Amino acid sequence: MKDYYVIIDGYNMIGQSQELSRVAKESLEEAREQLLIEISNYSAVTKGKIVCVFDAYDRGTPQSEYEYHGVHVVFTKEHETADSFIERYVYNIYNKHTTHITVVTSDMSEQHAIFGTGAYRLSSREMWRHLKENKESVTKSMDEFGEMKPRTRIQLSEELLSEFEKIRRGKSQD
Repeated sequence: MKDYYVIIDGYNMIGQSQELSRVAKESLEEAREQLLIEISNYSAVTKGKIVCVFDAYDRGTPQSEYEYHGVHVVFTKEHETADSFIERYVYNIYNKHTTHITVVTSDMSEQHAIFGTGAYRLSSREMWRHLKENKESVTKSMDEFGEMKPRTRIQLSEELLSEFEKIRRGKSQD
């Protein structure tokens, strides 16, 4: 059985979305949050571990990691790019017999580096398409489920309802 990983270059994904790019100009934190919401929804129906990497290149902070609704989020350490973190991470977890790794990025140099480690590449635009298709699929499934759901009320006659009301009030007739 293989371990599946999807490793996402977070800022690259934000850059490939017109909407999130606009949001990022006002608030990078809000853009990250919206991206993580989309990815966490995707992770709920996808097998494997999803890792989203943001570089903290000039933030002056140590590397930090946390879980966001099933998504492992990494902020790289100071002076480390997301690309270099992803390359190292892929190298450390890859085993051709037990792992399947997909890296989501549109960065050409990153693409060449990950191919050398045995990982697959998915462009950020393709990932946005996957996220959209996933959302549509889930919505359709939920709609179909709602249609299959049994009715919540059973039609009862007024006479039977009256009898139940008497029982509920403790006034049943023997």
